[in-house]
Amino acid sequence: MNMKGRMKICVFLGPTMPLADARALLPDAIYLPPAAQADVLSAMTIHRPDVIALIDGVFGQSLSVWHKEILFALYSGVAVYGASSMGALRAAECHPFGMVPVGEVARQFIDGRLTGDDEVALAHAGPEDDYFPLSEPLVNLRASMAAALAAGVVDGGLHDRVIAAAKRLYFTDRTRDRIWADARLTDAEAERIDAFLAGGAVDQKRRDAEALLIHLSSLITPPRPAPFTFNASHSFSVLYERDRRVAHGGHSVPLSEIASHAALHRPDFAEINKAALGRLLTIQLAEVVGVTVDQAAVDSEVWRFCSTRRLGNPEALADWCNRNDLTDSEFTELMHELAVERAMIRWLIPRRMLARTTKPVLNELRLRGLYEATAEEAALIERVMVLHFGDNSQQPTESLDELIADHLAHTGCRMDAPADVWANENGFKDVLDLRIDLMRAKQVRDLFRRLAAEAEAALGTAAEALSEEEMQA
Repeated sequence: MNMKGRMKICVFLGPTMPLADARALLPDAIYLPPAAQADVLSAMTIHRPDVIALIDGVFGQSLSVWHKEILFALYSGVAVYGASSMGALRAAECHPFGMVPVGEVARQFIDGRLTGDDEVALAHAGPEDDYFPLSEPLVNLRASMAAALAAGVVDGGLHDRVIAAAKRLYFTDRTRDRIWADARLTDAEAERIDAFLAGGAVDQKRRDAEALLIHLSSLITPPRPAPFTFNASHSFSVLYERDRRVAHGGHSVPLSEIASHAALHRPDFAEINKAALGRLLTIQLAEVVGVTVDQAAVDSEVWRFCSTRRLGNPEALADWCNRNDLTDSEFTELMHELAVERAMIRWLIPRRMLARTTKPVLNELRLRGLYEATAEEAALIERVMVLHFGDNSQQPTESLDELIADHLAHTGCRMDAPADVWANENGFKDVLDLRIDLMRAKQVRDLFRRLAAEAEAALGTAAEALSEEEMQA
């Protein structure tokens, strides 16, 4: 349920019935074009619905909606209904996993009375013409001819001849004129059938769609599918990680296009890509060496993440996830990756013993073009320590917490973990080693501040003396 307690329903609709007629039955739904592959996953990301109603989907012009993404929606707790057209086909395939079939067409597929996808397929115009039908769906023709048979308009032989002729045709060619011609109807037979269909034609697909929309209009609580194991294949991962669309700035875009845009336009993409692949390699290596993390490590990573970004409450975190197109489970997965990456750092550092992280950190500074400036700053501080404090600088008198607070207040340093953890991860032998270096940095800062204050006072005195001389002159 959304925050207002109302169900959010997404309906994939096209030529089965006009959009205006559908809105009259279910006005608050989000209506989407006929579903193609990845559209169900995209709807889940963009709209976060409680219910998905699949009526129409594409057939020949692009890849059809995949049953695997419907199963993922069900696995994720979204109620999925199918009727009329592509929805009836997918409901027949997925109803054992909890997809809800609605209407006669879906029942006939489930019972095996209908078997071919072409039974519901048709040619139609584009969205600018409201998907106007250009051919006759076979399921509708079957229903209409059955009604004509029941009404005595046709006999069994003529009925079968018409259906067989329609079945032989490719679905885009199934217009009444073409079917009548292929069935070799006499003028009298064609006129008799046309006269009946003018008022007695059965639009079974529309009937089923109306039944679904009416049902959803009175739905209070969507059904929850029974739990089942969802096996995400590599092909599904490609669909989810690359082809799924997200919405930003009033437009939608596949995830793969966001990554491609970053590669082509961000000047820092080389570093981004290296860090991303480095994390992936680290996760793979962790599996090899047997490094794992527990829930406490993941929770710690969440705390560090939120603290760094000033996400002070669950609502702020939820908003961040929404803006970054992450579900709760995907965010947890990301935090698990970060926890494993940090565990691998803790696994690695002790194996370097006293050498610790000095050489790799300096090499990274060199590669980023930061080494020379950093070395000059460090050398200056070292020289100041020797000149002003000698070899025996003061031992720390402030507490570690006080030293950290002062350092963070006066430098660009950021510490996103308790002192002992941060010290271990960032190359210090222990918290005592960190405390001594913090004290050295504070002594130099205090000295510079004192010298600056003395220089300012001296300049002030000199200015006053000069002013007096000018007045006397």
